Amino acid sequence: MKKKLVKKLLAGALAGAMALGMLAGCGGAGTDSKDQENSGEQNSPEENKDEESQGDTKEDGSGETDQAKGGAEGNGGAGGTIMWLSNLSSGIQYEAAKAYAESLCEAWGYKFQVVYGDSFNDPAGNLSVVQNAMTDDVVGIVASQDGGLQNIMEEYPELYVAGYNTDMNNVYGEGGSSAACATNEKFLGTIADGHIDGADLGKQMFDMVLEKGYKKVSTIVFPAYAYPNLTAGDASFRAAVEEYNKSAAEGDQIEVVGEAKVLEFAPLEDSYFLDSANQDLDCIVALCAGVQFVYPALKSAVDGGTCSADTKMITSGFEEDSAILADIGGDGIIQAVTVSPVENIGWSLTMLDKALKGELYSDYSASERFDSLEYVMDSPEDVTNVMEKALNGTKDPAMAQITAEELQGAASYADLKALFMSEQLTVEALAK
Repeated sequence: MKKKLVKKLLAGALAGAMALGMLAGCGGAGTDSKDQENSGEQNSPEENKDEESQGDTKEDGSGETDQAKGGAEGNGGAGGTIMWLSNLSSGIQYEAAKAYAESLCEAWGYKFQVVYGDSFNDPAGNLSVVQNAMTDDVVGIVASQDGGLQNIMEEYPELYVAGYNTDMNNVYGEGGSSAACATNEKFLGTIADGHIDGADLGKQMFDMVLEKGYKKVSTIVFPAYAYPNLTAGDASFRAAVEEYNKSAAEGDQIEVVGEAKVLEFAPLEDSYFLDSANQDLDCIVALCAGVQFVYPALKSAVDGGTCSADTKMITSGFEEDSAILADIGGDGIIQAVTVSPVENIGWSLTMLDKALKGELYSDYSASERFDSLEYVMDSPEDVTNVMEKALNGTKDPAMAQITAEELQGAASYADLKALFMSEQLTVEALAK
């Protein structure tokens, strides 16, 4: 069943990748949405407020940024600094992506600098962050925040920009505040963090629930004003359940308890399990970053006896915590977790490199956004393979499932995208 699900995910992602200019997406129409739901490493405003306008400084307090990683003299690169406007500032996903980006930039002759986007993805805040860190040698931006992107590109019209880990709904969504960027030749598109269309996320979660045989479930999401794709995913999940129940035998039907619980970017409260309806759930479907925001309360409730000892969770996110990792798959509380491969930043850097060298692919005609493949970890073996054999777990660029040579070897834009849609970039590939 798992192999069928993986093949279905691959086929769906490839089909989506072949369509230019997808318009369905996460982030509210015309709003400046957050773009971190699948990384599992959401940073609160308090965590980011002291970092928003700073580069990634060294521990010795010198203020030197990680531009020192790499240099213009390496391997025929165009030279200069590539800036990452990051939506993360800590955690295993951030550290792995940063290490991989640094290694690619060094191989291709660039320096690499990280700046931290505004905690609320505020347009003025993001522009200020970029302005404060801007130097004459910056030649391109990897943007993981879309708030104010049009303002940034107007301020620095000579810079190329490519998205990473974001749906860029302010660019591609209806009424987006940075819609002009979509046709700006300096904007090269984006690879999203998982599914752009929330309906696809809902269908994915339904397939997992059906595979696991759960009969009584609840759902948890982030607010629609920030993550409308999660609300759409919840609706899609419920619609799939309703359709399934029409033909399912009475004992096989699935019950979705109540309305979706909305978390205002704070952990699930212990009181959630005081509601008798939530005390005998088979599974919580946390469409948000449940590893960080739902698991602690669920684990406490299971241990404390305030909910069924058999209650499980399927969700997204990734935490470098041995206790959490040990609770994934098998008899663990977390029965399935999805996370986007950090190699995805390689797509953004490759597009910037090709543009800066005047070597953009002949079959590249316009910017687009497309779904990312996802790691689906649902067994202890999957977790071990990710932590020991993958860039996501080791933070070692030598363990990347897509190498610098493979990125440069892509002969066409279609070939480059195919790399990121291939089984090569899955958990299953690590087991071979």
